[in-house]
Amino acid sequence: MEKSTVLVRGDGTVRAPWRIAFFLAASIVAGMAMATVVYPLLSLTPLVALAREWRLPLDELGTVAALLLGTWAALHVMDGKREHRWPSVGLNRTALRWRAIVVGLVAGTLAILVPSLLLLAAGSFRLAPQAAGTGWLDASRIALLVLAPSAFAEELAMRGYVFTVLRESVRVPGAIAVTSIAFALLHVFNPDPSVLSIAVVALAGVFLSIVRVVTNSLYAVVIAHLGWNFVQAAVLHAPVSGLTLPTPGYRLVDAGPAWLTGGAWGPEGGLAAAAGMLVATFLVSRLGSTRTSWPGSERPDSWPNTRGDGSHD
Repeated sequence: MEKSTVLVRGDGTVRAPWRIAFFLAASIVAGMAMATVVYPLLSLTPLVALAREWRLPLDELGTVAALLLGTWAALHVMDGKREHRWPSVGLNRTALRWRAIVVGLVAGTLAILVPSLLLLAAGSFRLAPQAAGTGWLDASRIALLVLAPSAFAEELAMRGYVFTVLRESVRVPGAIAVTSIAFALLHVFNPDPSVLSIAVVALAGVFLSIVRVVTNSLYAVVIAHLGWNFVQAAVLHAPVSGLTLPTPGYRLVDAGPAWLTGGAWGPEGGLAAAAGMLVATFLVSRLGSTRTSWPGSERPDSWPNTRGDGSHD
Protein backbone atom coordinates (compact mmCIF):
# COMPACT_ATOMS: atom_id res chain seq x y z
CA MET A 1 0.00 0.00 0.00
CA GLU A 2 1.47 3.33 -1.06
CA LYS A 3 1.31 6.44 1.09
CA SER A 4 -1.74 8.59 0.40
CA THR A 5 -1.01 12.16 -0.72
CA VAL A 6 -2.96 15.12 -2.05
CA LEU A 7 -2.33 13.82 -5.58
CA VAL A 8 -2.46 10.05 -5.16
CA ARG A 9 -4.60 7.70 -3.09
CA GLY A 10 -3.25 4.86 -1.03
CA ASP A 11 -3.81 2.37 -3.85
CA GLY A 12 -1.58 4.39 -6.19
CA THR A 13 -4.36 5.86 -8.35
CA VAL A 14 -4.59 9.58 -9.07
CA ARG A 15 -7.30 11.39 -7.14
CA ALA A 16 -10.51 12.37 -8.95
CA PRO A 17 -10.04 16.18 -9.13
CA TRP A 18 -6.66 15.82 -10.86
CA ARG A 19 -7.99 13.23 -13.30
CA ILE A 20 -10.90 15.49 -14.24
CA ALA A 21 -8.59 18.53 -14.48
CA PHE A 22 -6.28 16.59 -16.80
CA PHE A 23 -9.21 15.56 -19.00
CA LEU A 24 -10.41 19.16 -19.27
CA ALA A 25 -6.91 20.47 -19.99
CA ALA A 26 -6.24 17.77 -22.59
CA SER A 27 -9.58 18.50 -24.29
CA ILE A 28 -8.83 22.25 -24.38
CA VAL A 29 -5.37 21.65 -25.85
CA ALA A 30 -6.85 19.29 -28.43
CA GLY A 31 -9.49 21.90 -29.29
CA MET A 32 -6.82 24.55 -29.79
CA ALA A 33 -4.91 22.17 -32.04
CA MET A 34 -8.07 21.56 -34.06
CA ALA A 35 -8.62 25.29 -34.53
CA THR A 36 -5.00 26.30 -35.26
CA VAL A 37 -3.56 23.29 -37.06
CA VAL A 38 -6.09 20.74 -38.28
CA TYR A 39 -8.74 23.11 -39.62
CA PRO A 40 -6.24 25.31 -41.57
CA LEU A 41 -4.74 22.17 -43.11
CA LEU A 42 -8.16 20.85 -44.07
CA SER A 43 -8.96 24.25 -45.61
CA LEU A 44 -6.30 23.51 -48.20
CA THR A 45 -8.33 20.52 -49.40
CA PRO A 46 -11.88 20.29 -50.84
CA LEU A 47 -13.12 18.78 -47.56
CA VAL A 48 -14.01 22.05 -45.83
CA ALA A 49 -15.90 23.39 -48.85
CA LEU A 50 -17.77 20.07 -49.11
CA ALA A 51 -18.61 20.18 -45.40
CA ARG A 52 -19.97 23.71 -45.76
CA GLU A 53 -22.02 22.68 -48.77
CA TRP A 54 -23.60 19.93 -46.66
CA ARG A 55 -23.99 22.40 -43.77
CA LEU A 56 -21.92 20.31 -41.42
CA PRO A 57 -21.24 22.12 -38.12
CA LEU A 58 -17.44 22.09 -38.24
CA ASP A 59 -17.07 23.78 -34.85
CA GLU A 60 -19.19 21.14 -33.12
CA LEU A 61 -17.41 18.32 -34.94
CA GLY A 62 -14.10 19.79 -33.84
CA THR A 63 -15.38 19.88 -30.25
CA VAL A 64 -16.37 16.21 -30.47
CA ALA A 65 -12.93 15.30 -31.80
CA ALA A 66 -11.22 17.34 -29.06
CA LEU A 67 -13.28 15.70 -26.31
CA LEU A 68 -12.57 12.24 -27.71
CA LEU A 69 -8.86 13.03 -27.73
CA GLY A 70 -9.12 14.40 -24.19
CA THR A 71 -10.88 11.20 -23.10
CA TRP A 72 -8.22 9.04 -24.78
CA ALA A 73 -5.41 11.01 -23.13
CA ALA A 74 -7.02 10.86 -19.68
CA LEU A 75 -7.69 7.13 -19.93
CA HIS A 76 -4.11 6.36 -20.97
CA VAL A 77 -2.18 8.87 -18.86
CA MET A 78 -4.28 9.20 -15.70
CA ASP A 79 -5.69 5.67 -15.59
CA GLY A 80 -2.40 4.05 -16.64
CA LYS A 81 -2.58 0.30 -17.12
CA ARG A 82 -6.09 -0.01 -15.78
CA GLU A 83 -8.06 -2.61 -17.72
CA HIS A 84 -11.23 -1.91 -19.66
CA ARG A 85 -10.49 1.76 -20.31
CA TRP A 86 -13.05 2.41 -23.06
CA PRO A 87 -15.74 0.18 -21.48
CA SER A 88 -15.42 2.30 -18.32
CA VAL A 89 -16.70 5.35 -20.22
CA GLY A 90 -19.27 3.43 -22.27
CA LEU A 91 -17.47 3.86 -25.58
CA ASN A 92 -16.36 0.31 -26.32
CA ARG A 93 -17.67 -1.73 -29.25
CA THR A 94 -20.18 -3.69 -27.19
CA ALA A 95 -21.68 -0.43 -25.90
CA LEU A 96 -23.23 -0.21 -29.38
CA ARG A 97 -25.35 -3.30 -28.74
CA TRP A 98 -28.85 -2.96 -30.13
CA ARG A 99 -30.76 -3.21 -26.86
CA ALA A 100 -28.93 -0.30 -25.27
CA ILE A 101 -29.45 1.86 -28.36
CA VAL A 102 -33.16 1.02 -28.47
CA VAL A 103 -33.56 1.89 -24.78
CA GLY A 104 -31.95 5.28 -25.38
CA LEU A 105 -33.96 5.98 -28.52
CA VAL A 106 -37.34 5.01 -27.08
CA ALA A 107 -36.77 6.75 -23.75
CA GLY A 108 -35.48 9.96 -25.29
CA THR A 109 -38.16 10.34 -27.95
CA LEU A 110 -41.23 9.31 -25.97
CA ALA A 111 -40.27 11.34 -22.89
CA ILE A 112 -40.85 14.56 -24.85
CA LEU A 113 -43.24 13.40 -27.59
CA VAL A 114 -45.96 12.00 -25.33
CA PRO A 115 -46.38 15.06 -23.05
CA SER A 116 -46.19 17.38 -26.08
CA LEU A 117 -48.95 15.46 -27.88
CA LEU A 118 -51.09 15.54 -24.74
CA LEU A 119 -50.66 19.32 -24.53
CA LEU A 120 -51.50 19.58 -28.23
CA ALA A 121 -54.68 17.57 -27.71
CA ALA A 122 -55.60 19.73 -24.70
CA GLY A 123 -55.14 22.96 -26.66
CA SER A 124 -52.09 24.18 -24.74
CA PHE A 125 -50.14 23.80 -27.98
CA ARG A 126 -51.40 24.42 -31.49
CA LEU A 127 -49.87 24.00 -34.93
CA ALA A 128 -49.62 27.21 -36.97
CA PRO A 129 -49.18 27.06 -40.77
CA GLN A 130 -45.74 28.08 -41.94
CA ALA A 131 -44.28 28.85 -45.35
CA ALA A 132 -42.77 25.70 -46.82
CA GLY A 133 -39.35 27.14 -47.64
CA THR A 134 -36.95 24.30 -46.99
CA GLY A 135 -38.53 20.89 -47.53
CA TRP A 136 -39.26 18.67 -44.53
CA LEU A 137 -36.53 16.18 -45.41
CA ASP A 138 -33.93 18.91 -45.88
CA ALA A 139 -35.00 20.59 -42.64
CA SER A 140 -34.79 17.27 -40.80
CA ARG A 141 -31.34 16.63 -42.25
CA ILE A 142 -30.18 20.08 -41.15
CA ALA A 143 -31.60 19.50 -37.68
CA LEU A 144 -29.89 16.11 -37.44
CA LEU A 145 -26.53 17.50 -38.60
CA VAL A 146 -26.75 20.32 -36.06
CA LEU A 147 -28.12 18.35 -33.13
CA ALA A 148 -26.12 15.10 -33.38
CA PRO A 149 -22.62 16.58 -32.87
CA SER A 150 -23.97 18.87 -30.15
CA ALA A 151 -25.51 15.93 -28.25
CA PHE A 152 -22.32 13.87 -28.64
CA ALA A 153 -20.14 16.73 -27.41
CA GLU A 154 -22.32 17.45 -24.38
CA GLU A 155 -22.43 13.79 -23.38
CA LEU A 156 -18.67 13.35 -23.79
CA ALA A 157 -18.17 16.37 -21.54
CA MET A 158 -20.79 15.45 -18.91
CA ARG A 159 -21.45 11.72 -18.81
CA GLY A 160 -18.28 10.28 -20.30
CA TYR A 161 -14.94 10.33 -18.48
CA VAL A 162 -16.04 12.89 -15.87
CA PHE A 163 -19.05 10.77 -14.86
CA THR A 164 -16.87 7.65 -14.65
CA VAL A 165 -14.34 9.36 -12.38
CA LEU A 166 -17.04 10.84 -10.13
CA ARG A 167 -18.81 7.49 -9.91
CA GLU A 168 -15.62 5.93 -8.57
CA SER A 169 -15.03 8.83 -6.18
CA VAL A 170 -18.44 9.87 -4.82
CA ARG A 171 -20.58 6.93 -5.96
CA VAL A 172 -23.40 6.99 -8.48
CA PRO A 173 -25.79 9.44 -6.72
CA GLY A 174 -22.97 11.96 -6.28
CA ALA A 175 -21.89 11.62 -9.91
CA ILE A 176 -25.47 12.15 -11.07
CA ALA A 177 -25.91 15.23 -8.88
CA VAL A 178 -22.64 16.93 -9.90
CA THR A 179 -22.94 16.29 -13.64
CA SER A 180 -26.64 17.22 -13.74
CA ILE A 181 -25.98 20.58 -12.07
CA ALA A 182 -23.07 21.23 -14.44
CA PHE A 183 -25.27 20.24 -17.38
CA ALA A 184 -27.92 22.75 -16.31
CA LEU A 185 -25.33 25.51 -15.92
CA LEU A 186 -24.15 24.90 -19.50
CA HIS A 187 -27.57 26.05 -20.69
CA VAL A 188 -27.77 29.27 -18.68
CA PHE A 189 -26.50 31.27 -21.67
CA ASN A 190 -29.10 29.89 -24.10
CA PRO A 191 -31.81 32.33 -25.25
CA ASP A 192 -34.58 33.18 -22.74
CA PRO A 193 -33.67 30.87 -19.85
CA SER A 194 -35.75 30.81 -16.68
CA VAL A 195 -35.31 29.22 -13.28
CA LEU A 196 -37.84 26.56 -14.27
CA SER A 197 -36.25 25.77 -17.65
CA ILE A 198 -32.80 25.41 -16.08
CA ALA A 199 -34.27 23.17 -13.38
CA VAL A 200 -35.84 20.97 -16.06
CA VAL A 201 -32.45 20.77 -17.82
CA ALA A 202 -30.97 19.57 -14.53
CA LEU A 203 -33.68 16.92 -14.41
CA ALA A 204 -32.75 15.98 -17.97
CA GLY A 205 -29.22 15.46 -16.67
CA VAL A 206 -30.56 13.01 -14.09
CA PHE A 207 -32.57 11.19 -16.77
CA LEU A 208 -29.57 10.90 -19.11
CA SER A 209 -27.36 9.77 -16.24
CA ILE A 210 -29.77 6.95 -15.44
CA VAL A 211 -29.62 5.86 -19.08
CA ARG A 212 -25.82 5.87 -18.79
CA VAL A 213 -25.81 3.78 -15.61
CA VAL A 214 -28.43 1.27 -16.70
CA THR A 215 -27.09 0.64 -20.22
CA ASN A 216 -23.35 1.16 -19.55
CA SER A 217 -23.33 2.82 -22.97
CA LEU A 218 -22.53 6.45 -23.72
CA TYR A 219 -23.84 5.82 -27.23
CA ALA A 220 -27.27 5.07 -25.76
CA VAL A 221 -27.13 8.35 -23.84
CA VAL A 222 -26.24 10.28 -27.00
CA ILE A 223 -29.15 8.63 -28.83
CA ALA A 224 -31.53 9.52 -25.98
CA HIS A 225 -30.28 13.12 -25.98
CA LEU A 226 -30.49 13.36 -29.76
CA GLY A 227 -33.93 11.75 -29.88
CA TRP A 228 -35.25 14.25 -27.32
CA ASN A 229 -33.92 17.23 -29.30
CA PHE A 230 -34.78 15.85 -32.74
CA VAL A 231 -38.43 15.30 -31.82
CA GLN A 232 -38.74 18.94 -30.79
CA ALA A 233 -36.93 20.34 -33.85
CA ALA A 234 -38.00 18.03 -36.69
CA VAL A 235 -41.34 16.57 -35.55
CA LEU A 236 -42.91 19.26 -33.39
CA HIS A 237 -41.12 22.17 -35.13
CA ALA A 238 -40.50 23.83 -31.77
CA PRO A 239 -37.50 25.64 -30.22
CA VAL A 240 -34.89 23.44 -28.57
CA SER A 241 -33.57 25.02 -25.36
CA GLY A 242 -34.51 28.41 -26.79
CA LEU A 243 -32.76 27.76 -30.12
CA THR A 244 -34.81 27.68 -33.34
CA LEU A 245 -34.27 25.60 -36.48
CA PRO A 246 -36.14 25.56 -39.83
CA THR A 247 -39.86 24.77 -39.46
CA PRO A 248 -41.31 24.04 -42.93
CA GLY A 249 -45.07 23.62 -43.25
CA TYR A 250 -45.99 24.32 -39.63
CA ARG A 251 -44.60 25.32 -36.27
CA LEU A 252 -45.62 24.58 -32.71
CA VAL A 253 -47.20 27.60 -31.03
CA ASP A 254 -47.48 28.01 -27.27
CA ALA A 255 -51.13 28.49 -26.27
CA GLY A 256 -50.95 27.66 -22.57
CA PRO A 257 -49.14 28.76 -19.41
CA ALA A 258 -45.36 28.89 -19.85
CA TRP A 259 -44.78 26.91 -16.65
CA LEU A 260 -46.55 23.99 -18.32
CA THR A 261 -45.53 24.36 -21.97
CA GLY A 262 -42.03 25.85 -21.64
CA GLY A 263 -42.90 29.11 -23.41
CA ALA A 264 -40.20 30.56 -25.66
CA TRP A 265 -37.68 27.99 -24.41
CA GLY A 266 -39.63 25.19 -26.11
CA PRO A 267 -41.52 22.17 -24.75
CA GLU A 268 -38.54 20.93 -22.75
CA GLY A 269 -38.70 23.98 -20.48
CA GLY A 270 -42.09 23.21 -18.89
CA LEU A 271 -43.49 20.92 -16.22
CA ALA A 272 -45.13 18.67 -18.81
CA ALA A 273 -41.72 17.74 -20.16
CA ALA A 274 -40.46 17.32 -16.60
CA ALA A 275 -43.27 14.85 -15.94
CA GLY A 276 -42.41 12.96 -19.12
CA MET A 277 -38.77 12.72 -18.03
CA LEU A 278 -39.71 11.54 -14.54
CA VAL A 279 -41.80 8.72 -16.01
CA ALA A 280 -39.02 7.80 -18.46
CA THR A 281 -36.43 7.89 -15.68
CA PHE A 282 -38.53 5.59 -13.52
CA LEU A 283 -39.08 3.11 -16.36
CA VAL A 284 -35.41 3.04 -17.36
CA SER A 285 -34.30 2.60 -13.73
CA ARG A 286 -36.81 -0.22 -13.34
CA LEU A 287 -35.36 -1.83 -16.45
CA GLY A 288 -31.95 -1.72 -14.79
CA SER A 289 -33.24 -3.09 -11.49
CA THR A 290 -34.54 -6.25 -13.22
CA ARG A 291 -30.85 -7.16 -13.70
CA THR A 292 -31.57 -9.13 -16.85
CA SER A 293 -28.69 -10.13 -19.09
CA TRP A 294 -27.77 -7.74 -21.88
CA PRO A 295 -26.68 -9.55 -25.06
CA GLY A 296 -23.12 -8.82 -26.14
CA SER A 297 -21.95 -7.23 -22.90
CA GLU A 298 -21.46 -7.65 -19.20
CA ARG A 299 -24.41 -7.03 -16.93
CA PRO A 300 -25.03 -3.28 -16.71
CA ASP A 301 -24.65 -1.28 -13.54
CA SER A 302 -27.94 -0.76 -11.73
CA TRP A 303 -28.80 2.42 -9.83
CA PRO A 304 -28.91 3.06 -6.91
CA ASN A 305 -27.08 -0.03 -5.61
CA THR A 306 -23.97 0.32 -7.76
CA ARG A 307 -20.70 0.76 -5.93
CA GLY A 308 -17.96 3.00 -7.26
CA ASP A 309 -15.83 0.00 -8.22
CA GLY A 310 -18.56 -1.49 -10.41
CA SER A 311 -19.54 -4.21 -7.92
CA HIS A 312 -23.10 -4.77 -6.79
CA ASP A 313 -24.77 -5.20 -3.42
